[in-house]
Amino acid sequence: MILLDCYNKIIRDYIFDKIRNNTRELDDYVLADFDGVEFHITADPNNKAIVNFSIRSKASQHFLSQGAQEDLPRLYGPMLNRNTEANYDITLTVNFDALPEEGEALALKISNLKRHLFAGPFNKAFKSVTDKKPTGILAVPYRQGEAFYLKPESDKCTVIFEISFNVADDAILSGVFLNEFQDARKSMKNVPVVTFNLREAPLELAGIPLQNPNNNGFVSIVVFEQHLAQRNLVKTINLLITFRNYLHYHIKCSKAYMHNRMRAKVASWLQILNRARPEPFKPREKKKMSGRTFVRK
Repeated sequence: MILLDCYNKIIRDYIFDKIRNNTRELDDYVLADFDGVEFHITADPNNKAIVNFSIRSKASQHFLSQGAQEDLPRLYGPMLNRNTEANYDITLTVNFDALPEEGEALALKISNLKRHLFAGPFNKAFKSVTDKKPTGILAVPYRQGEAFYLKPESDKCTVIFEISFNVADDAILSGVFLNEFQDARKSMKNVPVVTFNLREAPLELAGIPLQNPNNNGFVSIVVFEQHLAQRNLVKTINLLITFRNYLHYHIKCSKAYMHNRMRAKVASWLQILNRARPEPFKPREKKKMSGRTFVRK
């Protein structure tokens, strides 16, 4: 299985190239990312060494109000621009003539802006578990018709993804795919509990307004204290942030694999049918002992 990266590779490569080649151009790029996120890279026309990295998402205010507002200043410090670009939610400003950090670390930090924004509610919920002061359920509607919910408890946190399946077959494939996660508990220790329900919200969400419970699927992932320990926390959050896209990615890969196998099977059947086709009848010439052709009269 392939795990998706949390950082934006285009931004990371852009910063590497900018540092390596020492270019100073009037850049203006708009980039798309998963979950309806959009980035905008712009150079200051008065000083091309100063570059703004802006991000916007339909759910930015939910992330900011549920933890990211406190996390981003701590992570980005003076790079976090208070004068946010118009129509965007967060802006980072970097002067490439006076880099605030070493190049590789800087590229990774800025390219992870979406990750750090989305991690706000997870950090808040998981901290309440480790502090033994669980909060109420955090609901984040981060996509059109989809959301995730965090329910902290004293020794665990239940993460529930409400996922929309535009194709009915995708929901069936998801059930098969996620059953493998359940079976993994039989052979592996200390793994999260994963359950999948289609059109049936789990009891943890009783009384919570949902996006589309009659059509969506619900994936519940229970993470325990060992997953929230400091040494595992970053990896746990990274895997959860990318889970929805990871699931849809592997659904598409599974469908492509099955279509490829079906096309290969059809091709082999056509070969068998072609070999079984009888040759057209051609009358054979008969020769006499003299060597002349025998002609029936």
